Amino acid sequence: MSDKLHFDISAAVVRQLGEELVSDEVTAIIELVKNSYDADASYANVIVDNHNFLDEKDLFYGPGNNVKPGYIIIEDNGTGMTYDEIKNGWLTISYSHKREMNKRGEVSPKKGRSQLGEKGLGAL
Repeated sequence: MSDKLHFDISAAVVRQLGEELVSDEVTAIIELVKNSYDADASYANVIVDNHNFLDEKDLFYGPGNNVKPGYIIIEDNGTGMTYDEIKNGWLTISYSHKREMNKRGEVSPKKGRSQLGEKGLGAL
């Protein structure tokens, strides 16, 4: 039998989980900056602009789409993620390689940091 049953989830459920687990905008930004720490970044630059649109032509949201202006940019010099890490880890809700690293007592490769984000909820 080739049709195996599996769970699917709608984007609305992912959004609802995110709203329940991340209580406000400040917490969401802190979670993203924490990712910079986990990626061994030596700096994180955070830009919050709630008056303008980002000057990019390829954005989905922008003037004319009934969207209010504003954007957030978080830039760092961390190690980043490979395609496989994004596909098989970050996009899998509740999977966390950081949790596994901490269980084994491992630290980040460049700066020897214990990993902070281990709930596996980054995509939310």
